[in-house]
Amino acid sequence: MLLPLVLSLAGCGCGEVVRREVPIPPASAHPKAVVLTYIAAVLGKDKETVRAIMVPETDFDSEFGAPVNPFRSWISASDIEVEEPYTPSACPSGGPCMRMWVSMELCEVGGGSDPSEHFHESFHESFGVRWVGDRWLVTGFGSG
Repeated sequence: MLLPLVLSLAGCGCGEVVRREVPIPPASAHPKAVVLTYIAAVLGKDKETVRAIMVPETDFDSEFGAPVNPFRSWISASDIEVEEPYTPSACPSGGPCMRMWVSMELCEVGGGSDPSEHFHESFHESFGVRWVGDRWLVTGFGSG
């Protein structure tokens, strides 16, 4: 699945944050749709949607407030590709889970000694989702 998502590419060549509300997917949403919604909500700085589609035990103080994290540092993304979900050999307690690889061209701010510095990176990480109640929720990415 390839989703072109480019946000306001101006000035630094990286773009600027475009705040926007992102609809919460229905309970029947496929895990890929939930991960894509997470990415869109992080890029749009939509805390309410991020909270709604992440597992309840998420440390939201860290998710929203840590100096180097997606919510504060991701500015824009393009060429988003989500591979088919797979069931890992072990799931954390709490219900069925899946993982899927996500690739995108990502523009970020900070990360170095100058928090205003913008940089591009080819992002490739495994995202996790877990079945909670009646829907898939994001558990994180990387080893999260």
